[in-house]
Amino acid sequence: MTNATAQFLKMFGRKAVAPLIGMLIAAFVLSYATLNGIADRTDREAEAQSLVLARAAWDARWNAQDRLLTDYADWGDAYENLHLRQNRAWAYDESNLGPTLFSRFDFGFVFAVGPDGRVVHGMVDGVASNLSLEQALGPDAMALVERARAAPPNTTKAERALLTDGRHPVMATAAALSTGGDRMVRPTAGAPTVLIFGERLTPATLKTLGESLLVADLRVARDAADAAEKPSFTAGEAPGAVITLRWTPNRPGTTMIEELTPWLIVAALALILLIVVTLRYAARAAVQAQTSADRLVEAYQDAERKAFHDTITDLPNRAMLTRRLTADLVTGRPLAVLYLDLDRFKPVNDALGHPVGDRVLRETAARLTRAVREGDLVARIGGDEFAVVVPRIDAGDVEALCRRLQDAVNAPIEIDDTILYVGLSIGIALAPEDATTPDELLRLSDIALYQAKAAGRGTFKFFSTDMDERILTRRALDADMRRGLDRDEFFLLYQPRYEADTMRLRGVEALVRWRHPQRGLVNPGEFIPLAEETGLIAPLGARVLRMACEKAVTWPDLSVSVNVSPAQFRSADFVKTVSDTLAATGLSPKRLELELTEGVLLEDVERSGRILADLKALGVMLSMDDFGTGYSSLGYLKSFPFDAIKIDQRFIADLQATGDARAIVQAILGLGRALGLSVTAEGVETAEQLALLRQDACEEVQGYLMARPLAAEEIDKMRGEQGSRHSAA
Repeated sequence: MTNATAQFLKMFGRKAVAPLIGMLIAAFVLSYATLNGIADRTDREAEAQSLVLARAAWDARWNAQDRLLTDYADWGDAYENLHLRQNRAWAYDESNLGPTLFSRFDFGFVFAVGPDGRVVHGMVDGVASNLSLEQALGPDAMALVERARAAPPNTTKAERALLTDGRHPVMATAAALSTGGDRMVRPTAGAPTVLIFGERLTPATLKTLGESLLVADLRVARDAADAAEKPSFTAGEAPGAVITLRWTPNRPGTTMIEELTPWLIVAALALILLIVVTLRYAARAAVQAQTSADRLVEAYQDAERKAFHDTITDLPNRAMLTRRLTADLVTGRPLAVLYLDLDRFKPVNDALGHPVGDRVLRETAARLTRAVREGDLVARIGGDEFAVVVPRIDAGDVEALCRRLQDAVNAPIEIDDTILYVGLSIGIALAPEDATTPDELLRLSDIALYQAKAAGRGTFKFFSTDMDERILTRRALDADMRRGLDRDEFFLLYQPRYEADTMRLRGVEALVRWRHPQRGLVNPGEFIPLAEETGLIAPLGARVLRMACEKAVTWPDLSVSVNVSPAQFRSADFVKTVSDTLAATGLSPKRLELELTEGVLLEDVERSGRILADLKALGVMLSMDDFGTGYSSLGYLKSFPFDAIKIDQRFIADLQATGDARAIVQAILGLGRALGLSVTAEGVETAEQLALLRQDACEEVQGYLMARPLAAEEIDKMRGEQGSRHSAA
C-alpha cells in the first residue's frame, strides 16, 4: 500500500467511520424495530388463523359425530331391535351397536333411551353398562333426549349438547330412531326411542383434535384466568355444559426474533469492529449483512410454506385449500371444486414400495398443475386424493378441464425403466348451487367422486341430489341381501365345461344368482360389487362354496369350480372356510377348483403366496381366471402354485383364423403346455371359434355355443345322456 493510499484511508476513516458507525447503529435499530413489527403482525395472523382452525376442528368433530349417529339412528334394524323390541343382544353381543363404536370411533358412551325414559341399551367405554343416562352423563342428558324427540314422527334429526361424566366434558349427540325408509319395518305411534353417542373430551382427545388442524395443545381452560386469555372460544350452550377452549398458538414471528436476535447483535458488533480496524472489509461486511437479511426472509417464507404445503408434492395442502375456498366463498365468487382420486395407485404403491409411490404422486402433481389454468388451485388432500378449485366456468368447460386432467394423468409414467399406468376419477360440486361452505363442497364433490368410481372409474360426475337417493337405494339393497341370505333366496346355476375334442362333460362352474321376492332375478353385476364393498361377500362366498360342494358330491365324475372375489380371499378365515366346507360335505379336494383373478393377488403378494400355499396343502385346484388381461399374469404363474388358466373371453370373442387374437390364444396355450397347466377357453359362442381352438389343441372349452348356465337338474340330465352314449359306444 502506498503512502498516499494510506493517508487517504486515514483521512477517510477519520471523517467517515464515526458517521458510518452511527448510521449502522441506527440502521440496525430500525431493522430490529421493523422485524419486531413484522414478528408481531405474523404472530397476530397466526393467532387469528389458529382460531379459525380450532373452530374448524371443533365443528368437524361435531359434524362427524352427527353423520355417524344419523347413519345408525336412521336404520330399520336398529328401530326394530331397540324400539319395537328391546334386543340388547342384537346391539351388544352381535356388535351392531357394540364395542367397535368405542375402539374405532372413541365413543365412550352409547345409550338407547326408550319412550319411558329407561335405558334400552347402554355401553360405557366399549363395555355393556346398566347405568342410567343421568348417572352416566348428568342431569342435562334427559333434556338432550327431549330435544331429539321433538323431531317429526319417524324422522331422524341430530341434536347436540355438551354434557359431563363428572370428570370430563362429553360431546353428546342424540337422535330419534327411525325406520330409515325400510319397508320391512313398520313405525309405531308415540314417543320414539332415542340413540345417544358421547365422546369424552379428555386432554389427549383435545390434543389430537387440535393437532389434526395444526392447533397445538388444544384444551379446556383450567380456570377463569386461563379462559380469559387469548386465543380461545366458548363451546356449548344450554341445556348442557359450556366450556372455554384454549390452545397454544404458533408464534412464528416471536420464534424468529428469539432465534435471530443474538446473531444480529453479534453481526452488528463484528461489523463495527471490522470497520474500525480496517475499511477494506466494509464491502464484505455489507454483503454479509444483505445475505443475513435475505436468509431471514427465506426462513420466514419457508416456515409459512411448510405450514400450508404438502411435503411430498409441494402442492398446497388441505389447510391452504380450506383457506382459499373460505376466501373465495366470502366474496360470493362462483366456483367449481373438483375432487380427484387416482385409479390403480394402491397396487403400484404396494408392489413397488412407497418411494416409487411418492415419485408417482410428484409426477401426477406436476401434470395436474400443467393442465390447469393460471389462477386455478391444485391441492393434495391426502393419500392419492387431490382437489382443484377453479373460478366458475360453464359446464362444457368443466368437462373439457376434466378430460384434460384425465389425459394428463393417464399418460404412461416411466420410473427406473418401469412403465406405470394410473387413472383418474373426478367428482364435481358447484358453488353456490350445491353448497356455500368449504366442508360441504368437499363432501358433495366426494359423493360425486364415489359415483364416478362406482360407474367404472376413469370418469367424472357432477354432484346431483339424486346421488343421495342412490346411496339410500344401495343401503336398501344391502339390507335385502342380508335378509336374502337368511331366507335362502340365493341359488346356483352351473356352466358346463367340456373336453374340446370329444365334447365330453368334464366339469361345471358354479354361478350365484339371486331371486328377490319383489324384484325378481337381480343382475349379479349389481349385487356382487355391493357385497364386496359392504363385506357381505365373505358370508355369500362361503354359502356359494358350500352349495357347490354339496351338489358336486352327487356328481362323482365332474369337477366344480367356484369364483373367489378379492375381498373374500383377503378375509382372515378364508382357508379355514374352504377346509371346513370340504370336511362337512365330504367332497374330494381334487374335485374343487378355485378361480382367482390377478386382482386377488395384487395388494399383498407375500400374504397371497402364503394363502395359496395353504390352499394347495388342502389339495384343491387353483385356476387363474381372465388370463391375459393383467400386466403381471405370467409372473404370477411362475411364482404361485396354479394348476390351470382360463383364457379371457375377450380374446375368444375376437378369435379368427388370422389376427392378433389367435396369436395371443396360441401363445397362452403354448405357455400352459410349457408350464404343465390345464387351459380352458371361456366364452365360446361360435362353431368357428370352437374349430380354431381344436386346431390349436385347446384342452377344455365352455360357452354359450355348448350350453348356457343350467340348473342342477339339467346337469343331472346331461350326465345321464352322456352316460347312455358311452354305454352305447
